[in-house]
Amino acid sequence: MPLPPDPSFVEEKKAVRVPPGLESLSPAARRLLRLYHGGSFVFLGLLWLLVGIPSLWALRADLLRLWQHFTWTGLRYALFYRPSWPTFGLLLCVSFTVGILVTQSRYELFGLYPFERQMLEQQSRWILSLPAWHPLRRWLVCTLDPR
Repeated sequence: MPLPPDPSFVEEKKAVRVPPGLESLSPAARRLLRLYHGGSFVFLGLLWLLVGIPSLWALRADLLRLWQHFTWTGLRYALFYRPSWPTFGLLLCVSFTVGILVTQSRYELFGLYPFERQMLEQQSRWILSLPAWHPLRRWLVCTLDPR
């Protein structure tokens, strides 16, 4: 007859997986890390809205031609042999997207490096030393002190 499962083991399975190295951070540093991650995605969204969409719109004739008859030569011609501001804008958006996604994947898989943890702790201490009316301090403290 099988034994019933250990309740502590069941609770461990339900627990949210914390990336390595994050459990040693203070609550203020964790909150600051969430701010950095959220801010990077907000920045990426604004970049695509302000630069990426107008770049795609300016390249619509070349993209339509590529949609109908795709060749790698046509892509190379449209993007690299006729460089223009829309090409640079599109490459900027794509490169920032890839960079942020690679950084987020590295963080989720391997956690923070020790110098990143140290930097977050230093910055959170610096923000907490700011005057009480400062928006960053209000945001950081307001979420840490439940009232």
